[in-house]
Amino acid sequence: MRALGRTPVSVFYQSTGLIYQWAENLPRGLDDAQVLGNSDSDFLPRLAADRLTAAKNRVLETAEPQRFELPVNLGGEVRWFDVWVDPDRNAEGAVIGIFSTLIEMTDQKRREVQLKSLLREVSHRSKNLLAIILSLASQTARSSTSLSGFVAAFSGRLQAIARAQDLVTDRDWHGALLSDLVARQVALFRGDKALPVSVSGDDIVISPNAALYVGLAIHELAANAVKHGQLVSVNGHIDVEARLVSNAEGARSLKLDWIESDGKDGTELEPLTLAFLENVVPLAVEGEGTVVRNEGALRYSLEIDGGHLT
Repeated sequence: MRALGRTPVSVFYQSTGLIYQWAENLPRGLDDAQVLGNSDSDFLPRLAADRLTAAKNRVLETAEPQRFELPVNLGGEVRWFDVWVDPDRNAEGAVIGIFSTLIEMTDQKRREVQLKSLLREVSHRSKNLLAIILSLASQTARSSTSLSGFVAAFSGRLQAIARAQDLVTDRDWHGALLSDLVARQVALFRGDKALPVSVSGDDIVISPNAALYVGLAIHELAANAVKHGQLVSVNGHIDVEARLVSNAEGARSLKLDWIESDGKDGTELEPLTLAFLENVVPLAVEGEGTVVRNEGALRYSLEIDGGHLT
């Protein structure tokens, strides 16, 4: 019996009147003074005591063992137990008492709850991700003039979404760090040499859903810079600046600026890219997106609502 002290197993004996006569290795939060000489209703919450008493009465009446899971509020904490109730018979076979064995399974139950929550989250995010991919495919197809053009554009956007999703997954779906998001997206265009893109300002974790769309915006800007803008030049450079701001009511948001200057031709943007930057992405992050183009320069400003910041 002393060996039970290293286990989550508790053993009890009650008479036919369901009074506790013996107990070993009581669950945390209970002691002998509370239990011995008393019944379940004397020290347990009513719902737990009623269920235990009903099960034990069935054992007394039918001599059939009972097993069930029981949540019990002990000291303000809900704990879970795997309960075994067995009859104690005399030489003639009559039931003269009850043996009860409790195995605490609180940690297991918590893991089950976390797993169920995780699976629901996976299901929800998978559906959301599929909807985004379907929309990307549809919009890319409408703007493409050839099959090869569609494959190249859609593959790039799909990789952008995948890389953003990887970052979100790495953080247990709590979001993605902005600097990591920029680095992962520009790495798609790296080749043998790192792209000259620097990130400065407030490095904030943004929500999972926002990360997918901000990652897409960065991909579109980097792809455009490689084709038409700052990164066409071997001496080109891009600055990404982020800063937290608050309005008069104290609500915060993140201002993100992608700045190209002295590029070969920063004024050229594909219509679908412009639609992503000024309409699709801002809508997803509940903010605003503007593209300002001048001769040889491009600036994209995106405001991300504070509800998407962690």
